[in-house]
Amino acid sequence: MGLRTSRFTYSDNSLYDLFAAKDKANPILLSETFRSANEIAGYSNIAFYEGRLRVATDMSKLKAPRGKTPGIHWTVIEGKVESGGSQSCHCPEEAEEVIEQVRKLLLDDDFQGSVGVVTPFRPQANRIQDALFGGNIPRDRIEETRLHVDTSHGFQGDERDVMIFSLCAGPGMPVGSLGFLRKEARLFNVAVSRARAVVIVVGNRPWAQKCGIKHIELLASDRSHVRRRTIKGPWHPHESPYEKIMFDALVESGLAPLPQHPVSSRRLDMALVREGDAAIKIDVEVDGDCHRNRDGTRKEDDIWRDIQLQALGWKVMRFWTYQIREGLDECVGKIMDAWRMA
Repeated sequence: MGLRTSRFTYSDNSLYDLFAAKDKANPILLSETFRSANEIAGYSNIAFYEGRLRVATDMSKLKAPRGKTPGIHWTVIEGKVESGGSQSCHCPEEAEEVIEQVRKLLLDDDFQGSVGVVTPFRPQANRIQDALFGGNIPRDRIEETRLHVDTSHGFQGDERDVMIFSLCAGPGMPVGSLGFLRKEARLFNVAVSRARAVVIVVGNRPWAQKCGIKHIELLASDRSHVRRRTIKGPWHPHESPYEKIMFDALVESGLAPLPQHPVSSRRLDMALVREGDAAIKIDVEVDGDCHRNRDGTRKEDDIWRDIQLQALGWKVMRFWTYQIREGLDECVGKIMDAWRMA
C-alpha cells in the first residue's frame, strides 16, 4: 500500500467506510507515506491532510520516463467536454492526447516502469481503453508496463510508476459532472497518489486554475509567473530589514549566502550552496506575518513551495521575524549546524 499506520483512507464505499460508520469505531490516521515523489505526496498532504502527513519517500528508487523529473506535469488541452450520461462526460481531444502519450512512453521511449491512465468519468476511460487495447501497441509491452485504464475507483489500492490523469473538465461541461468533481474530492487524492514517480495531467489547466474547486485549483497551481518586486527598497537586495540582519549575521559567521537566489522560477531569500562530493543546498527564508493564515497557521503556498524545493534537493530552513529579533544567535547556530553536518 505504501502507507503506514493510517486513519486516512483513499477510497469511497470501502471496508474502511463500513467499519468507521459503526458505533465505537476509532479510525487511525496516517502518520507518513513513502510511496510517491515529494511533489505528488505533497499535493495530497496539502489538499487532503492539512499538512499533517510526513513524506518519507526514497526518491532514488523512483522510475521516471526520459525527460521527466519526478513530480506533477501538465499537458494543456482545452477540448470540449461532452455529456456522457448522468453525472458523466468525456473529452475527445484529451483522449487523443492521452493515447499519444501512452504510445510514446511504451513504444518510442521504451519506458521500463509501470503505467496507468486514470480519469474521473467512465465514458472517458472506456474510450481511451478501447483505443489503446485495440490499437498498434504490442501485447507484450502492455503486459510489461502493467498498463491499466480506469476511473479513480478502479485504482484504489493500486499504484504505477507513471499515472496519466485525464481531467475531463472545462467550461461548459455538464452541470452534474461538475458537481461530481466538486463533491468527490477524495477521488482526486486517489488519482494523483497512485503515482510513484510522475503524474501527467492532461486537461484544461487555465480553467482548472480558476474553477473555484480547491483541490483542482491546487493541482493546477502555477506560480512561475510570480516575480519579486523589482523596485529597490532600502534593504536591497533584501526585501525586509530582518532578511538583511540574517544575511549580515551569516556573513559574519564565515558563510557566503546568496541573496535572492533563483531556483526553478522562484527566488530564495538567501541560499547557501556547496558544490562537489559533499554538495549541500540550504534555502534560508525569513517570514513575517504575511506568511500566516488568519488562524496563525502557515500559508499553503509556503508548504507547497517547500515540498517542491525539497524535491530538487534543497534543505529549507524558515525563521519567523520574531525569532530573529529575539534570538538571532540561536537562528544562526541552527544554520551553522546544518551546514557542518551536511
